[in-house]
Amino acid sequence: MALIEGVKINLGGTEYVVPPLSFKQLRTLQPKMGVLSSVGSMPNEDQLDVIVEVIHMALSRNYPDLTTDQVSEALDLGNMKLILPAILGVSGLVTSGEGKAGIQ
Repeated sequence: MALIEGVKINLGGTEYVVPPLSFKQLRTLQPKMGVLSSVGSMPNEDQLDVIVEVIHMALSRNYPDLTTDQVSEALDLGNMKLILPAILGVSGLVTSGEGKAGIQ
């Protein structure tokens, strides 16, 4: 299976190619995305849930067998600060300057 083009990220020691979120995924996530606007250095429980969901959904386009639990286990505060902006950037949800972190 050919991977959909995207950004390369390292999650739990494994390199993944994360494509932009699809329109279908954006429709599902749109009502929840507002909680991400105020993510600080220590996300609250609702923010953590949305972060895992966004990252899992984006990864699922190229890695359909990857589970939410696997993503949650591999994420930490360090890589989350690189991966989330990279996904939002490649999906066109942040300006080009904001989405550069984590893009290789």
